[in-house]
Amino acid sequence: MEIINDDTSLWQSFKAGDKDSFKIIYFKYYQNLYEYGIRITDDKEQLKDIIHDLFVKLWKNKSNLGDVTALRSYLLVSLRGAIYNNFQKISRKPVTEINENSPFELVFSVETDYINKETKSVQNQKLADALNLLSPRQKEVIYLRYLEELDYSEIAEMMNITIKALYKLSARGLDALRQILNVSDILFLVLTLWGNIFFY
Repeated sequence: MEIINDDTSLWQSFKAGDKDSFKIIYFKYYQNLYEYGIRITDDKEQLKDIIHDLFVKLWKNKSNLGDVTALRSYLLVSLRGAIYNNFQKISRKPVTEINENSPFELVFSVETDYINKETKSVQNQKLADALNLLSPRQKEVIYLRYLEELDYSEIAEMMNITIKALYKLSARGLDALRQILNVSDILFLVLTLWGNIFFY
């Protein structure tokens, strides 16, 4: 059997009931979903359950799903909704959006199981500390744009805001980082150090 790699073909094959395509989608995007979800909720075991339930639901409803052109952003949007639904069940109150005053933090860290703490760069720690001073939505925009490499239209749809509002949110976040770190080219700094910043 030929292995399908492109997302459009994978999705179509999955919708037709191909279990191998479903497994490929799961393993291809599980880590992206986990790393995004853990910034919204710090309950790791609960998050794993939510991701598992999301894929179970996708499989059960596969024949009724529409066409998807951007699979990663589709899955991230689906996870976002699933996490909100879980918050709503726990609080028994409607939860529609994470906003500027939300208690749910997106936490940036330089910690990782794969490196020794002594090897962490002071610059990396400063950047992580600076990122944590941003609002949750500013951090989310920066994460989705520069880590997940989603385009602005995908992010705007995920966050349920206009492109114009998204540009403004992103610009304010980067400007805040520039002032906190006292550097002129914050975007270059972020992209240069990105590979050494790990998240939990």
